Amino acid sequence: MSEYKKEEWILRNRGRESALIAEKFGVSEVLARIILNRGFETEQEIRRYLSDDLSDAYDPACMKDMEKGCQIMRDKIAAGAKIRIISDYDVDGITSNCILYKGLQGAGAKVSYDIPDRIQDGYGVNERIIEEAHKDGIDTIITCDNGIAAFEAVALAKEYHMTVIVTDHHEVPCDIDENGEKTIHYIDADAVIDIKQEDCPYPYKYLCGAGVAYKFIRHLYRCMNLPWKDEDLYLDLVALGTVCDVMPLTDENRLFVKHGLRRLTHSDNIGMCALKKALGLDGQKICAHHLSFRIGPCLNSTGRLESAKEGVELLLTENTARAEQLAEAMVHLNEDRKSMTDRGVKDAIALVREDKRMIPSADGLKTIDVGDDKVIVLYMPDIHESVAGLVAGKVKEAFYRPTLVFTDAENGQGLKGSGRSIESYNMYEELSKHRDLFVHMGGHPMAAGFSITADKLEPLREALNETCTLTDEALTEKKYIDASIPISMITEDLYDDLKRLEPYGTGNPTPLFGLLHMGIVSMKMVGNEQQYARCTFKTRNGAKISGMIFSGKEFRDHIKEWFGDEECDKIQNGLQNHVEIDILYHPDKNEYNGRVTMQIQPVSFRKSELQPS
Repeated sequence: MSEYKKEEWILRNRGRESALIAEKFGVSEVLARIILNRGFETEQEIRRYLSDDLSDAYDPACMKDMEKGCQIMRDKIAAGAKIRIISDYDVDGITSNCILYKGLQGAGAKVSYDIPDRIQDGYGVNERIIEEAHKDGIDTIITCDNGIAAFEAVALAKEYHMTVIVTDHHEVPCDIDENGEKTIHYIDADAVIDIKQEDCPYPYKYLCGAGVAYKFIRHLYRCMNLPWKDEDLYLDLVALGTVCDVMPLTDENRLFVKHGLRRLTHSDNIGMCALKKALGLDGQKICAHHLSFRIGPCLNSTGRLESAKEGVELLLTENTARAEQLAEAMVHLNEDRKSMTDRGVKDAIALVREDKRMIPSADGLKTIDVGDDKVIVLYMPDIHESVAGLVAGKVKEAFYRPTLVFTDAENGQGLKGSGRSIESYNMYEELSKHRDLFVHMGGHPMAAGFSITADKLEPLREALNETCTLTDEALTEKKYIDASIPISMITEDLYDDLKRLEPYGTGNPTPLFGLLHMGIVSMKMVGNEQQYARCTFKTRNGAKISGMIFSGKEFRDHIKEWFGDEECDKIQNGLQNHVEIDILYHPDKNEYNGRVTMQIQPVSFRKSELQPS
């Protein structure tokens, strides 16, 4: 396979009305152009995009079975029934569990929680957990971030005469035949609250599990005439679940994350404060990237390598010493997870670049040549099953192809894996076409988790690629450029102005700008492993600006490929050279010793088409 993924740069050209939008909403023309580039055109759409008014949130009662589920819960609380929450083991599961636990406890419920063990149980509520609940005299099960596909577990709960309320946000299980016709499978619970149900009228379909749990508690309190004392209550947890489950930061999610980030910055949660302190974030303004790359991975590491119950305990504890102990352990655990992931990613990328795959066989491991597969399916027996999804995500980013990564299940029962997808490939639907090859399978259009017997791995790879209709165009990553602006416009004012469009993430990407025909004055490799490149760039008119490239080694390899080793050496020695490139970047601000300078953060680059003579 090619060493590098294919990219297409597209300059958005929707700025004709930007002056009018700028005047009406009191923003700069650059900001107005970005707003238009996001597809917002009407005054109502733009106002909602810029809003942080929680009254713009939708009524929870719009969700199918919300009224029914809350009435059941109200009656169970009144009767003193024992209630148990069962969640997933990732950040969304942990946060949705905490929301339900705090909310139900505040409503007077006798409530406990359980979380499946990633290794022993796998994903979601299962029969072992139901058996435990029965032994404990549990009357009512409420799931969060799982349950929509737990047919056997729910059936067992009903045999024990338990009441079951499902709250979830995953796709409803279905079979898809060769004609693309769906057969949907419905869970037999007492109430099923899942926005992905086709007959659920809720207007926004992209809430995470924590978002659905939050809506449930909001409506329950309304049904019980209980006061909602703090407007932002639980939105810190909703923000964590939303960002870490990679939900679109659009519409209602965007509103919740805005409020949640403020609450996280000034958190009074003992466990969250301990985790921020352990990460060196104490006193800092918390942004979405802190959730994605610092706080979220630490909470996730408990479910990956230990028990996710520790993540719930951290967020629920009132004991400062215990919180600090848990937080420190999570930070160290996450460092172990990062090392495991880095090794797995390195090995996976090497396999893909060599067009080779390992498959299990009766005689042990066998290596096969696969050619240029459009859907990457990897078997990696040396990685921990908990990092398979992380490795799949990095491989997908490196090659811009749907990627499934399998490893041996630690319980000895076949293979387990995770998949990550690209925009033009609905992974859940495509895998559903071959459901007969899986033992278990579930997920979203962009991600999935599954288990399979070893003998079905190679048939799955072949089937996914035989039925894949992705074109070269679909396998070319589109980079949408908001504007091409001169260096003189990269100012503190612009940087501060862009903050009005935060939080950035899926569905609301960080604004992307372009610079053409940039020379490179100097390049210094920095970092513990010399993995970053600190560069000074200049225009043909001599204007200069610095930038830090986080894919520094890849950038240096590109320079050598395009211009030769000698030119690369000149750049690294600060000598005059003939290198000229085009850059896509985010504006950035560097603060050092009280001095503020503007710089750029390059994220993509290419050789300029017209080189200087």
